[in-house]
Amino acid sequence: MAESSELTLQSLGERETLARILPLLPGSSQLTVGPGDDSAVVRLDTPEVVTSCDMMVEGPDFRRDWSYPDQIGYKAMTSNLADIAAMGAVPVGVIVALAAPPETPVQDVVGLARGIAKGLTEMAPGAGVLGGDLSTAPVLTLSVTVIGNLEGRDPVLRSGAQVGDVVAVTGEPGRSQRGYLLLEEATRSHGEFLPAEARKELVSHIDVAHHLAPSTDLSRGVAAAEAGAHALMDVSDGLVLDATRMADASGVSIDFDKDAVVDDAWLMGGEDHGFLATFSADQPLPEGFHAVGRVVEKTQDLPVTVGGQPPTVERGGWDPYRDSK
Repeated sequence: MAESSELTLQSLGERETLARILPLLPGSSQLTVGPGDDSAVVRLDTPEVVTSCDMMVEGPDFRRDWSYPDQIGYKAMTSNLADIAAMGAVPVGVIVALAAPPETPVQDVVGLARGIAKGLTEMAPGAGVLGGDLSTAPVLTLSVTVIGNLEGRDPVLRSGAQVGDVVAVTGEPGRSQRGYLLLEEATRSHGEFLPAEARKELVSHIDVAHHLAPSTDLSRGVAAAEAGAHALMDVSDGLVLDATRMADASGVSIDFDKDAVVDDAWLMGGEDHGFLATFSADQPLPEGFHAVGRVVEKTQDLPVTVGGQPPTVERGGWDPYRDSK
């Protein structure tokens, strides 16, 4: 049953809010003690646990006039689950902390929970919500900690790229950036905020939908690890910036094929959450990966090039301190 738009977190309180959202969230198949106690208990069959944390804050990370609550929840799952898969691991579960203004409609929090549940169900079946926390804040803030299981594999680091490797990616880099630009242009044409009717029309566009609720095939990360990837990471901040991180960590440079570059968004667009990997040149690429460049000897002050030349984009990706508005 839909919640009344007049019912807020302040009027309902923490206990009753939790009673509405906890039944919506899937549990992990490895969870022995779930939400409701002081801590969760997870059964693992490995001495090593992969873990990561990511925050989404209203303003720098999402806009309420652009995103529906379920899209925010789904996107939070994608960004966190991809980090686990980028180590060659399988997600086990997430811990979700939510802070929101007291006047936030309860139906928005229910929407967040539905998006979280959908993201886990579609991208990481068997993983679930292990627990979390609710609090207040001036703006909606979502913090997610995720844990994963390597299942006996060694973690694949971003520091393992070797000269001569093939550089490969999954997905279609730049889609999220193209969607962002469409949203930005539409908002500018309407003033400071995007009207609800304009948003409804825009979300049907494939690039806009991908920006607001990106989805990725997490199995590609495990496939890369099993295929012997030398280096692996997810593309969260743009190919140039993320490839720079890989190149710096590995002490090499990465040269993208000129023919692979579709547009500036391909180079600098973030939040696609596909995978960037390097493989030995004498091995077939795993399914879902396509070659876009090669690893070369380190070039002074040029960790990333395109056809041997500096990238055409002035800045290569998202920096929250530099780019937040």
